[in-house]
Amino acid sequence: MWRMAMLVVVSLVPALGWAWFFREQDIYEKEPSRLLLLCFSVGMLAVLPAILLEEPFRALMEQGSMGERLVIAFLVVGLGEEALKLLAVYLSVYNRDDFNEVIDGMIYSIMAALGFAAVENLLYTITFGIQVAPARALVSSLAHGAFSGLAGYHLGLAKFAHGQPGWQIASGLVTATFLHGLYNTLLMFELISPLGIIAFLAGLYWWVFARFKAAIALSPFRYRLDGRE
Repeated sequence: MWRMAMLVVVSLVPALGWAWFFREQDIYEKEPSRLLLLCFSVGMLAVLPAILLEEPFRALMEQGSMGERLVIAFLVVGLGEEALKLLAVYLSVYNRDDFNEVIDGMIYSIMAALGFAAVENLLYTITFGIQVAPARALVSSLAHGAFSGLAGYHLGLAKFAHGQPGWQIASGLVTATFLHGLYNTLLMFELISPLGIIAFLAGLYWWVFARFKAAIALSPFRYRLDGRE
């Protein structure tokens, strides 16, 4: 019992810490804590359908041909998990009044991703031991956050777009799916060193923070903080 409690703590606390960090990027109008926790929680629940989706492909993922494993990495794991995380945001907060600027799409999507990653990390620590927890908390959580943050930017644009919101959502999903699939492929075939993974994440977060900057520039609340009417 104490071991399980420890595994829960080392999986959940880092994810909540990252959640606080990303919440602080919303500089004009921070989202209500209750909705951030709701999104985080629904993201946690999204792990269950992801497991059900991926389980039939588990053997092929481990023993299939290179082509089969690539298809699964991109179209089953990548597409499946990114679609489920976006769905978690849509079902929990997309139609609420507090979702009122583009950056909210990024913040809420990252919350769902971190909830998803927390449960995924817990399952890994149960299987492989607490020694994998630090790497999972740092690398896996941040990777999930980056994929979903980029998709969330397009989700925010979709809500406030005057044109084709479906195209924006699809663009975000394709971007997140490709990056997730690429990340899986690099790890699965051991094509990248630990230092390379750090560089990959650094590149992702350069992109994420560029999107944060673009979303902040679109905020209808920016004049309040800047002191302009």
